[in-house]
Amino acid sequence: MASIDLRIRSAREADLDDIEEMIDDFVKGHPAENHSRSRTKLREAYFGAAPLARLLVATRGERVIGMGQWALIYDVFWGMYGANVEWLYVRPEHRRTGVVAAIVAEIGTQVRDAGGEFLHGGGNRDAESLYERVAMGWKAHECYVSAEAFHALADLAGLTPREIVRRLPDPALNKVPARVRA
Repeated sequence: MASIDLRIRSAREADLDDIEEMIDDFVKGHPAENHSRSRTKLREAYFGAAPLARLLVATRGERVIGMGQWALIYDVFWGMYGANVEWLYVRPEHRRTGVVAAIVAEIGTQVRDAGGEFLHGGGNRDAESLYERVAMGWKAHECYVSAEAFHALADLAGLTPREIVRRLPDPALNKVPARVRA
């Protein structure tokens, strides 16, 4: 595959079928694999009135073969703007051809043009070898609060700190669908 055919561009609403297809492959083996995803929410997240992040796609010819998103952030320690880079994905038949590097380089250009001075992100072991060629890293621990646990935590707002700590939801509630709230 000639890298000369490779283009990185901003995603368009017309790319939604390809984006959904790549997400369905990306999520294989993850706990969210069988979780339903809303096309309406996906469209709103990237192409709605107030997009949450910028999504780029990689193409070869007319085929969308990869994607990555970035969102502007501010680092209070360093006092500068940068971006969180997430959801880097390349279709299996196009991996190990530099597509991720091309996506990240374009993200770097866009972030710099937006006033940013750094990129922040992470990935699994498959991506580590590329990242470690240019990035600094350290061991970190990521956490998510979701499902019923998220809502139970949000319900504690306004209580005293002591009460909040006493009533923190059980981590098992992260796997329980959220109940409807008024």
